[in-house]
Amino acid sequence: MDKNQKKLIILQGNSGVGKTTTLQNAIRELVFNHDFMITEEEAGRKDRRVVLKHKTDLLVSICTSGDTLEIIEGNYRFFISHCCDVMISACRINTETHLNNSRTNLMKTALISFASGYWESDEVHFNADSANVKQLTLLSHEEEDIMMGKIIQEISIIKN
Repeated sequence: MDKNQKKLIILQGNSGVGKTTTLQNAIRELVFNHDFMITEEEAGRKDRRVVLKHKTDLLVSICTSGDTLEIIEGNYRFFISHCCDVMISACRINTETHLNNSRTNLMKTALISFASGYWESDEVHFNADSANVKQLTLLSHEEEDIMMGKIIQEISIIKN
């Protein structure tokens, strides 16, 4: 991976669809099956912010909560304080008003803007993927394993 290349992966969805569970499962999968180890962790009641380090020195930060702007800002501060190559965050959105492009979600917009400033990138697309941003939308608990697989796949592409 080009050391200057950074990636933000947003797992977005309505409240209660399994974003936290999906990201918790992704952390376990990366540690147990993909040669990552946890180097830093902040844990709450059920939400976590972790930094995972791969044997290739790739640093991945995963923040399992993203329900408020305050939490999103905290996630960003966690990301930059650990100089991560890959930032993964949950982000609550209202899929009925957001996915049809009628309203841009403030929390997701803030997260992408923060990351773009950190990368010093002019490439910002709030409702589409770009070279630095991958947006995944979780619609139900039945999709948790599929979304976890997509997250692992994105990380695998970057570390190779």
